[in-house]
Parts: sequence; C-alpha cells; structure tokens
Amino acid sequence: MSENDISNPADKEMVRNYEIKQSIVFSNNRGFALAENPQAVQPFVTWQFTEENGKRDYYWGHYSTDENAAKRDYEARITEHEKNYGVSERPPLPVPETYQYYSTQRPIDIGTFPKTQGGPTEFENFDKRIPVEGGALQAWGVLHYSAPLTEKQIADYELRASPGNPDQLRLTPEQSEHQAQVVGKWEQSKRIPDIRRLTWTDSDFGVFVKKEFVTDKQLSERFNEIAAWQKAKPSIASQLAEGARQADSSNTTRPTPEKSTDKGR
Repeated sequence: MSENDISNPADKEMVRNYEIKQSIVFSNNRGFALAENPQAVQPFVTWQFTEENGKRDYYWGHYSTDENAAKRDYEARITEHEKNYGVSERPPLPVPETYQYYSTQRPIDIGTFPKTQGGPTEFENFDKRIPVEGGALQAWGVLHYSAPLTEKQIADYELRASPGNPDQLRLTPEQSEHQAQVVGKWEQSKRIPDIRRLTWTDSDFGVFVKKEFVTDKQLSERFNEIAAWQKAKPSIASQLAEGARQADSSNTTRPTPEKSTDKGR
C-alpha cells in the first residue's frame, strides 16, 4: 500500500503523549495508527485500535527509534490485516452537522439563549465583543447546535446565524448582485429605515450592495416577497384599461335624460 492510500486523522490527535500522524480504519472497525513523540526515547510507534461510537481504543504498540522502520511496520500491519480478514478501508464517517449562532448583544449566560433538543451542544464566551465572520458582525460569544433554530428563536434572543450554517442558502455572485439591485430599489422607494435595510448604496458605482451581516437566505426571502407583491399588483396600464371599461359600462347603463320642450307654453 502506498503512502497516498493512508487516510489522515483530524488535527493533532494525541494518545499517550504521541501525536497521531496517520491512521486507517477498516470495515470491521479495526485499524492501525502511526504516531510520533520527539521527546520519547522511542519517538515512533504503530498501534492497532478498535473504533466504537467514534472512540478509539489503542493497543499492541510497536515502538521504534527509526522513522522509516516505523512507516514500514505500519504498512506491513495494514497489508497483513487486509489479507487475513478480507476487509477494506472504511469510508470516513459523516461529520455531524453543526449550526453556529452568535450572541451579538450580550455575553452568553442563563436566559440568553434558547434550549432545544439540538442543544446548545457547546458555547464559547469571548473576552470582549469581537469581530467574527471576517468582520461581518461583532459578537460576545458563539453557540453550537446540532439542529437549526427557528427564525423566531433567533429573533427572540437577538442571535445571528453563521452564514456557513448548513441551512443557509448560497447564491451565486450573479444572483446576489441581481437580487441586491431589486431589493435596494424597493427599499429606497419605500424609504425603509437604514437599520432595517438589507442593502446599502455604493455611490461610487451607483449600485446597491448586500450588507455584510445579511445572509443570502435573508436577501432571497426579501427578493421573493417583492416579486410576489409586484406580480399581484395590477400594472398602471391594466388599471387605466379597467377604469375606462367601467366608465364605458356606466355610460351604457345610465338612462338618457329627457329633453325639455317649450310646446304648450
């Protein structure tokens, strides 16, 4: 087996002060790992392990002072296990979805976030209110959930969903630019207060731009609302035509006034 065939584990997994450098797990939930501890008398080791419920139990270590010898032992153990048990490498397990929400108005404390079946699974308070998401917004901390929050839960606790959440819509640059122009013109015509607007005006280029903290989902929802409203609203031409039709109808049904005559006077 070549080195390219060996899967790599997540960042810097440590076992007994050794850092896992390479590992592979098979369809029978058995596997092997190559690890290194530069401070140890024998800096290199290969282990066999059993994996259950995402946790690994490492045992049967082969220790060595030579890196190349350890790598050869690692590949030899893999080849022997494949041959003896007729197993193949197991595909990586799916990573559980994680939804992040930022606390933008206050540090995270009791009563400042919703409790759901999806969490929070963990949270982190920052030392102070800091820029997050590349400076798109500022937050006191971040909460992690295994399932998405509702729009009401987000609004009630004044949270902000991370644009990278699995449930967030992703627009292409062309779609985002087009929708920003439609939404921006509508917001301008309706004189929407700046704090409630999803776009800002780039005076240098004369175009509307989506605000940094606004998600593609929020922009698209506003765009669809505007499109539905415009579709339902009769055009000026149709309104004029309807007005003329009603006027003609009224004139047709209105009784003709009798002409007065001077006869008999």
